[in-house]
Amino acid sequence: MLTFVIPTLGRREEAFKRLLKSLENQTDPTFDLVVVSQENHELVENWLAATFLKSIHVKIDVRGLSKARNEAWPLIKGDLVTFSDDDCWYPNDTVAYVHKKMVGEKNEGCCFQIYDPNQEESYKTYSEHLVKDVRGRMLFRKSSIELFFKTEAIIPLRFHESFGLGGKYPSGEENIFLHHFVTKGNRLTYYPKVIVYHEKPTMESRLTEGQLISKGPLFKTIYNAPVGLVLLTALFLKKSRYIKSPASCYSKAVKELIVYSER
Repeated sequence: MLTFVIPTLGRREEAFKRLLKSLENQTDPTFDLVVVSQENHELVENWLAATFLKSIHVKIDVRGLSKARNEAWPLIKGDLVTFSDDDCWYPNDTVAYVHKKMVGEKNEGCCFQIYDPNQEESYKTYSEHLVKDVRGRMLFRKSSIELFFKTEAIIPLRFHESFGLGGKYPSGEENIFLHHFVTKGNRLTYYPKVIVYHEKPTMESRLTEGQLISKGPLFKTIYNAPVGLVLLTALFLKKSRYIKSPASCYSKAVKELIVYSER
């Protein structure tokens, strides 16, 4: 069975109902939901009451994507798990295909493709070839909603609560999580298959000042300060044309890398 962990602020009713509808239409019904609401609990409760899907609703009064995902950990019943968003939705064969690849081919983790059917564009540039062992810098190109894991492989792991929307640093939580996943000896396999739908953001919206500043602590957490500085500099050189006030933003990112500490 596959468990979908879905954090929500309960602010996007239309998108949330679209997500539920896509799950109602799955050809394989062997899945359940753990929905973690951080605001608007009664609204979320009503949305869930209108569907026949099996779900557990967890209510917390603090914000933070990683915090919400971690709250769901003890309630994951499936032998497989994915960390969804409340504004994504799924092709009808997602659950069936994930079971085929995860169980049938005995993978500890799999990643796939995200597609925007409204713009008719892939969410990012994907390889069209199978990759049996995704690691290193390739892990930075993965988004949470395209990732699926064997539950027993992630039991000792958690999302870093300083990272992710609502945290001190608004991005990078899946990159740190994947780094820990593979360094514990697990293998992540990539299949060139669309597994989830999501509206494609603009390049500028993915490179806000807050997101860019978070890259310094992110690289430092995964590697160390010198390597982090090299990667941060390379990122700014590559993306500078999309960044508002790149010199100022780079200076802030370097400063945050220097002062950031896990302690």
